[in-house]
Amino acid sequence: MNTIHRFSLCALLLFLTHSLMAQTEADPRIAKFLSVKTGMKTGAAHDYLQTLFPEWDLKKMQHICMIVGAWTPPEKDGTGFKYMYQERFYQAAKVDRLRDDEKTIASKISAMWKIYQQTGYTACNASTFDIRNGNLLKYAVADKFDAFLEDAIKWKLDPNKIDFYDQMTLLDYIDYQLARNKGSALESKYQKYHDMFRKAGAKYKKEL
Repeated sequence: MNTIHRFSLCALLLFLTHSLMAQTEADPRIAKFLSVKTGMKTGAAHDYLQTLFPEWDLKKMQHICMIVGAWTPPEKDGTGFKYMYQERFYQAAKVDRLRDDEKTIASKISAMWKIYQQTGYTACNASTFDIRNGNLLKYAVADKFDAFLEDAIKWKLDPNKIDFYDQMTLLDYIDYQLARNKGSALESKYQKYHDMFRKAGAKYKKEL
């Protein structure tokens, strides 16, 4: 009887977990936002996001591609952050730096990111980036921004998003760069990225 009870409880917990994940990934507020996003200026769109998702401060994520791409320092001294993007992620996820431990911080940022990456504002374009509308993690790989990539792993940012333009996940993109740079000084750099993200759970498109 106890075994049956434990099995039923585990099944219920799995069902609830799956339901919560599905709710996050298919949040109807995203569809509502995307239906009116076209034609909106970036600032106005982020203001609207703020009304739809009051649990986050998504306006802080505005221009995140530019902030990461420029390796921008914090706006003010004494913040305790080395880069502005770190401060913006914390603010957007409403991290309490006095109370939240590392696990809670990662959980908050990861949950915020799951929503924000569906808005289209994490698709980056730059002269130093070899694909169009590539996601922010690929952009950081192209820019060799190790600090951001290490934070992305620590915060559990989703590495398995498939971009429309290149139809690749982050790991596919890294392997593409590995093949292009085989025998060059950059090969070891891309191999490092491959190994660290593979260890963190990154997958190839064919594995999804």
